[in-house]
Order: sequence, then structure tokens, then C-alpha cells
Amino acid sequence: MSKTNDTPATDALAAPPTVLQTFTSLGMFASKDVCADTITLPSGDKAQFHVRELPDAEFRRLYQDGDRAKLIAATICDENGKPVMTAAQAAQLKPLVAAELQQVAMKHSGFGDKAADAQAETGNA
Repeated sequence: MSKTNDTPATDALAAPPTVLQTFTSLGMFASKDVCADTITLPSGDKAQFHVRELPDAEFRRLYQDGDRAKLIAATICDENGKPVMTAAQAAQLKPLVAAELQQVAMKHSGFGDKAADAQAETGNA
């Protein structure tokens, strides 16, 4: 009699994914990738830039301070994810521009009116 049928299938031996693996595959962790975004300036011109998603601990720390300049400086970046301005520089932005950038930062962190639309576009809704 052949032993071939006595050996369990490889799939049956594969361990089910861990909770951590499941969370990772579902996109539950802050992405290390950056996303391009655009705002319309008061002049009507468009400004394009990149945004990095913040991990929860960093987002809560910045949001708790209530200083949108720090939030803007932490999220607005170049295509490699490096900050493009300091909090001191972000504090010098025009109020309407800072408000737009704050909305973008909130959107990419999953909050605000536009967050659900952005998550649906990326398949994370």
C-alpha cells in the first residue's frame, strides 16, 4: 500500500494567519508609503504635494497639542516621505492654506469629511 495518501496535504499543514498578519493584510497599520494630494489655493492655483500617514501614537500626540502647524509639518512631505517644512515654517502659512493642509492631514489619518472617500479610493473602506 502506498504511503502517498497517508500524508496530509500541504495546505492542511499551513498555519492559519496570526491576528497580526490579518491586521497587516487588512491595512490596519499606518502605511509607510506616501500619497500625492492637491489643494486649491485662495488664488485658484493648485498646489500638489505628498502626505504621509501618521501612526496612531504620533497622531494623538500631535492632535492633543492642538497645534495644526505641528500636524502639517509631520504629514506634508516630499515623494520620499521626508518633511518639507518645520512646525515653525508651517505656523507662518496663511490661515486658509493651513486650514486646507490640516484637512488633508486629517483625511490621510482617517478623520474628517473627506476621509471616507479617500479610504474608498484606496480600497481601505
